[in-house]
Amino acid sequence: MKEKDTYHHVDAPDKLPDALRANPYTVPEGYFDDLYNRTLQQCRHMEETPTTFAVPSGYFQQLEDGIMAKIAEEKLRNIVGEAGFSVPEGYFSSLEEQSLANVKIRKNAVEPGFAVPEHYFDTLQNRITDRTSRREATLVRKISRPTKWVGYAAAACIAMVMGITGIFRLVDDGAETSSPLASVSDQEILNYLELYGTANDMIYISEHLDDFDEPNISEGISEVDLEAYLNHTL
Repeated sequence: MKEKDTYHHVDAPDKLPDALRANPYTVPEGYFDDLYNRTLQQCRHMEETPTTFAVPSGYFQQLEDGIMAKIAEEKLRNIVGEAGFSVPEGYFSSLEEQSLANVKIRKNAVEPGFAVPEHYFDTLQNRITDRTSRREATLVRKISRPTKWVGYAAAACIAMVMGITGIFRLVDDGAETSSPLASVSDQEILNYLELYGTANDMIYISEHLDDFDEPNISEGISEVDLEAYLNHTL
């Protein structure tokens, strides 16, 4: 066995000098007496202490999106060279003066400049209570119901107006239908029957005409019969 750590000196003997023979390391007083208790305490502390590191909920589900967003952000940052924020013109040149002016104002202006009326907060609760509890009286207007005879009278008036209007319309329609037929001559009626008449029309004419050789062929037909016939066929 070789002595690798043995101190050798040219002029010294094979033994260590007295200065190097002492142990340079020392143990605190009572170290081994409390070592057992301290070791158990540390073991218990490690068991009771929960893990301080935890993964947020949904971390791995959103990990891919987060990585892609970071990559897109880096690409956009390389494309856009500017920072995106600009300083107003002459900002730094007037910054010192503005800062000194603000400091002077704060030193000289002791009062804030706003004042609250005297006993404002003392009476605040009472005033709020009065305003919330006070209610304006609303006027209630009664709507009188119309009596039944008013409705009956209105219905009678409407019925009377409609009846009069219907009578006038019937009279006008009768006048319009009778006046044009009275102005039509017998020859025009015969011409119309010859052009647009049917076999039934010819039978009807033969029953009412006695002689076709007479010059006035419509002598045996009354105007009432002609009007009735035209009203029936037209």
